[in-house]
Amino acid sequence: MIRYLAVFILVAAGIHAASVWYLPRLAMKTAMERFAESGIAANIIAHVPPTDETSRRVVRPSPDLLYSVCMLDLSEGPVHVRAADWGGYVSLSLFAANTDNIAAVNDSRIEGDIGLTIANGDGADVDLGSARGIAIIRRLVTDSETLARADTVRRQGDNCERIAP
Repeated sequence: MIRYLAVFILVAAGIHAASVWYLPRLAMKTAMERFAESGIAANIIAHVPPTDETSRRVVRPSPDLLYSVCMLDLSEGPVHVRAADWGGYVSLSLFAANTDNIAAVNDSRIEGDIGLTIANGDGADVDLGSARGIAIIRRLVTDSETLARADTVRRQGDNCERIAP
């Protein structure tokens, strides 16, 4: 009886450990595949349309936020992401391949544009800890006027590009 209980506990612990390691990576892989299917390429900023009741591009999207995303591919070197200052709330968040939120910076900490150089290893503002990930830029928009202004600024000033060696 004790042997069966020990085997059960070992199998359950193994399944739990595999799930804790695998499921976050599967979630990020699925998100990146959906972005790619919608035409979003790696290391290029993509401006997501305003959120409505049918939107599910991100988990629980907020209708008062305007999103821009960049799928990060650091396999050929660091990538620089910039969120242009627009005079309202803006944040830049970085997520590693296992869904860990590696960094989050907003306009309350930095004056002007928010810019981060991301690498998989040393030599950058942020070590992502993986070769792939996602950068999300969010802007708070409270009405049609701020929506139009935020959309113009992000299209003219946001950027995501690989840094040439």
